[in-house]
Amino acid sequence: MKKFFALGLALALAFSSTVCAAETVVPEQKFPELETLAKTAGKTLPEYTSNAVSGHHETYEDWNGKISDIASGSNMIIAGKETNATCVVDKVDYQTALYAVKKGAEAGGTALVAAKLSAPGVNLADAQVKLYVEDVAAGDTIMAYKCVKGKWEPVAVTAVTDGYVQIAFDYQGIYTIVKTGPAK
Repeated sequence: MKKFFALGLALALAFSSTVCAAETVVPEQKFPELETLAKTAGKTLPEYTSNAVSGHHETYEDWNGKISDIASGSNMIIAGKETNATCVVDKVDYQTALYAVKKGAEAGGTALVAAKLSAPGVNLADAQVKLYVEDVAAGDTIMAYKCVKGKWEPVAVTAVTDGYVQIAFDYQGIYTIVKTGPAK
């Protein structure tokens, strides 16, 4: 068996060739409105679009153009107990962000963030996640929604503190956090 394996390696080395892939040329896409908003926020375009909501103020006039940062704020709570499981927060594409902005306006508020949340290997039957969301203060009226098969469904908001929103997390997918009123 060892001789057969050695022979196979020798043949692979003798008859191997270099594979060269042609360089793919992708036309550069320009988003002047995003570049302007990114410069206004003091960020590069990739930084700006990687954060929460990147919207188009000409389409959604009530949106203030401010992007709130979002991150997982702590370990997840499962069955009422804090665990060492964590939530992964990923950016969403531009169209999804616009969809979240629209949902925020429909809900009578402003979409602060839109993000894809996941927790690989975690049973989400009775889970909650605490998210750091910039521009949130204790007492703010906050609503959360998850996008399931293209439809926004309400999510229970279990706590709102300075800089944090804790929500029920029973679905891995797109979420948006909407601020519907000022602090009480």
